[in-house]
Amino acid sequence: MEENKRKTTDGDNYSKENNNPEETENFKNINSTEKMTKSNNNVSRKRKKKKKRKITFFSVIIAIMLITFAVIIAGSVGIYQIWQEYSHTDCGEKSVTVTIPTGVSGAEIAKILKENKVINNELAFKFKLKNSPYKNELKSGTFILKENMPYNDIIDILRKAPMEEGVSVTIPEGYSAEMIAALFEEKGFCTSEEFLKELEKGEFDYEFIKDIPDTPGVKYKLQGYLFPSTHSYPKDADAHEIIDILLGEFENQYSNALQDNTPSVSMNEVIIRASLIEREAKLDSEREIISGVIQNRLKANMLLQIDATVVYAISDGMYNVDRVLYADLEVDSPYNTYKNKGLPAGAICNPGIKSIIAAMNPQEHKYLYYHTDTQKNDGSHIFTETFSQHTNS
Repeated sequence: MEENKRKTTDGDNYSKENNNPEETENFKNINSTEKMTKSNNNVSRKRKKKKKRKITFFSVIIAIMLITFAVIIAGSVGIYQIWQEYSHTDCGEKSVTVTIPTGVSGAEIAKILKENKVINNELAFKFKLKNSPYKNELKSGTFILKENMPYNDIIDILRKAPMEEGVSVTIPEGYSAEMIAALFEEKGFCTSEEFLKELEKGEFDYEFIKDIPDTPGVKYKLQGYLFPSTHSYPKDADAHEIIDILLGEFENQYSNALQDNTPSVSMNEVIIRASLIEREAKLDSEREIISGVIQNRLKANMLLQIDATVVYAISDGMYNVDRVLYADLEVDSPYNTYKNKGLPAGAICNPGIKSIIAAMNPQEHKYLYYHTDTQKNDGSHIFTETFSQHTNS
């Protein structure tokens, strides 16, 4: 009997052993209540799902509205900026020499003007040109414009005859301000004295000049910033205009270099180091190595002992000295790195872009010394880590 009872389910036991009608009815009521509860739960779940669908739907609608609003705002700002460019009448002070090649389109002219900072928005200029009665009258040639120039003024100048063919002047990398002054005197633009006086006293509107410190003992604050290159100058250009063009070219070149290089020192220190590298390095492959030697000696608090700094001091910046004598190493000058620790008071020449980039990226090594390789006689150097190696190499 007990065995049979075990085999039956709890429900069977309840019905067989409890024949009380009242209890049986209660049992049925409990089952009915459980079924209703389950049914209510199902309904509740369905309502929640519908509610979630509604929330998700409204969230998507709101997100779309926000994105649309942001696009409208961005578009409005863009249109406003273009309108400002299109209609502005103020003009910058910096002169820019711009050459327009023969046969270029309006879009190409806009690109050239943008690259030379004459305009800030190519689209606005193209729109202005398209609606100008002179759109088919623009000429090729070289023109003197201004930075941030009103578009009507630009078009007015470009439709007139370009300036007379200028004089092409090449400034070699490593030329000092004193040598550049003599070069322009030779070309018949101005006297060397006029050039150097304007370099020292003239006012030039470039932001980077504010970052050049007024170092005691420096000869020319703008030494190092007269970018060496080949440029066509108006025949009647004076000292101020020439220096302005050179400074403008430096600003463009240095800004471009910063896009791919991150120097760990100030701009002024980069230029001073670059000027040393320019006068010392004969081979491009050695520029960053020499930059590393300068870095290592500065870190070790050693005298740089760079001959070019002595030559700059004793030759009054003209570098027309063939030999450096031991007596020259004692010259009393803030540029003499045989007597003064650290960098010279200022740049000793105007470096090219390769030396500037090398100054930004000194090669990591342990060299502290170098001297010319007299056996190869090709301008290369022998680099060593110790003084003993240096004297025996």
